[in-house]
Amino acid sequence: MERSKQSKISFRYFLISILVVVMCLYVIGKVIKIIFIEGEGWNKKSEAAIMKDVKIPAHRGNILSADDEIVASTIKEYKLFFDFRDIKDNGKYVRVPHPDTLNKYIDAFCLAISKKLGDKSASEYKKKLLKGYKNKSGRVNLSPKVVSYLDLLEIKKFPLVNKGGGATGFFVESQEKREMPFGKVASRTIGRLKNGKAEYGIELAYDSILRGKDGKADFRIIRKQLVEIRGTEIPKENGCDIRTTIDLRIQYHAEEALLRKLKEVDADNGSVIVMEVETGAIKAIANYSRIKEGKFGESRNFAISGLYQPGSTFKTVAITAALDDGVTTPTEIFDTEDGTYTHRHPNGKNSKQIRDWNAHRGGFGPISVTRIMEESSNIGTAKVVLKGYENNPQKFLDKLDQMGINEKVDLKLIGQAYPQIPKLSSKLWSYTTLPWMSFGYNIQVPPIYSLMFYNAIANGGKMISPIFVTDILKEGKVIEHIDSKVVREQICKPKTITQVREILTSVVQNGTAQNLKSPNVSIAGKTGTVIIYSGEFGYDPNARTHRVSFCGYFPDDEKPKYSCIVVVTRPRGVYPSAGPIAGGVLKEIAENMYALGYLNEAPQLQVGDETKRKPKISKGIDNITEALCDSLNIEYIAEHAEEITADTCNVENNDIITLPSVIGMGIRDAIYTLEDLGVKVTAQGRGYVKQQIPSPGTPYNKGDEVIIILEN
Repeated sequence: MERSKQSKISFRYFLISILVVVMCLYVIGKVIKIIFIEGEGWNKKSEAAIMKDVKIPAHRGNILSADDEIVASTIKEYKLFFDFRDIKDNGKYVRVPHPDTLNKYIDAFCLAISKKLGDKSASEYKKKLLKGYKNKSGRVNLSPKVVSYLDLLEIKKFPLVNKGGGATGFFVESQEKREMPFGKVASRTIGRLKNGKAEYGIELAYDSILRGKDGKADFRIIRKQLVEIRGTEIPKENGCDIRTTIDLRIQYHAEEALLRKLKEVDADNGSVIVMEVETGAIKAIANYSRIKEGKFGESRNFAISGLYQPGSTFKTVAITAALDDGVTTPTEIFDTEDGTYTHRHPNGKNSKQIRDWNAHRGGFGPISVTRIMEESSNIGTAKVVLKGYENNPQKFLDKLDQMGINEKVDLKLIGQAYPQIPKLSSKLWSYTTLPWMSFGYNIQVPPIYSLMFYNAIANGGKMISPIFVTDILKEGKVIEHIDSKVVREQICKPKTITQVREILTSVVQNGTAQNLKSPNVSIAGKTGTVIIYSGEFGYDPNARTHRVSFCGYFPDDEKPKYSCIVVVTRPRGVYPSAGPIAGGVLKEIAENMYALGYLNEAPQLQVGDETKRKPKISKGIDNITEALCDSLNIEYIAEHAEEITADTCNVENNDIITLPSVIGMGIRDAIYTLEDLGVKVTAQGRGYVKQQIPSPGTPYNKGDEVIIILEN
């Protein structure tokens, strides 16, 4: 009995051993088959499931204003989708989402997404989703609209999709977009991307620095998902940020002043540049041209690419050369005759007439060099230059080179133009070239070069190149600082600079630019008007095709802070006077900068025992500043209105200061209002302010961050 029991146990162990051996032989056989027989096929399948050298895009760097506001940035946008295909779960295929889940939440979701996106009704969304669900569609595009990251976070809280993508089929796809939070501010200078490629401006000039370097890695496809294979990656290098010289507040007022004047005089196009005298930093640059009647846009950067005959603004260059060479003095008298002067060829056979703008009134007669500049006399300027250089024109051309007017300066911007000064050896040189050059004809100079010369006069004779970028940053730290380059340490003798500056002051005080006199800011400079060549009409002044300009600096004291040039082409329906048109733009910019505290300290409200001194608001920024004063209960005086005396406007000595409301404002007005309070503003979206965080009325401290969300 005992032996029979042991035999049964031994038999069972034997059977188990046999089964184990058979199973091992089966596994070994399978391994041998896979390796030696099916190995090549499995390797091919494995390789087919691997994607090699997949590009990992680098993040393009931001372009910043001078005070670190983002003017161009790459942001992610999201497209919304549903995947209604069945998925395998525990060996079974199940619907996503479950019918009960879909039926329970679809109405609430469609109502919420309709309110959020606003492009379809709730019933239209429901119809689209149910159709996709019925057809088991794997890619139902919820809407052609894209949403921001903040919008996506909000949408993920909506009924249905808040159950999670795995349970509902909801998924998103991200895409990158170059966003300009401040719209078209300095757009031609900042540049743009098209299909991911930089086209012009700073975007193109610093493209290699901004775009960084893409990375790459191998990925394996597992369950339709890409999984990175470790050890194969080459890390991406995100692009650096670029800090520009552009000051958004100055830029805003420069654009507004220029655009307003172009519409007022019905001009073809115009440009303005504001430059910091000491550093060469371009604080504002704007270019507008007529797109259609009554509408203007930035289509070309005329300020750096335009080749123009500068007209009378070049008289400053000519007179500076003559004064520095000792040809004349500010007080020397030249006879401008009756407003007409016939310049004759040395052979006595050929001649050509030079006219002054007041020839119809009998001219200016004998006047000093200073008066020649005040009245912008073509005849007087030509006679000064002919006196010193008629027998040796090359000496004049050499003087221009010495003063740097003909120097090729690299602005780093594609499309920039360079001055075209005629050469004595040129076939185009004639006996009229020199005198006509003296008052700005027979030469072509980009506006930014004219400004560079006037800036040198304001800078004590030191000519520096204009710059648009000051810093390259990596992760918020400056890795390279860019200074302007010195073009000429001294364009002429210090005595000459003093003389020329006195003359340019006199042009505004007593000459053609008297309309630029201001009780707030002193301005010096020179007007310029040139007749544009008009085909069959040639230089016929009756053709009424003129270009007017003003170039100067402010404040006109021992150390001016800013220089500026304004050029307006083909004003129609008004007399082409450079002072009121181009000079008027510069004056408005200068006064706005004064009001904003760029030239001196802003006026402080002082309250005495019985009287109150109220700040005066200059015209041009009145709407913004008045809104700010109203929100802070500050009493003020507006240039265009009667003094405000309402008791509700009196200043209260409150310990708690709260945020004003900027809801409904455009981005520029909102940023000006808030940043003037000392807070840091972050803008999201474009259009008008829909929401501000923290909300209006919230107490704040200087340096706090305020987020404004904009929508069209």
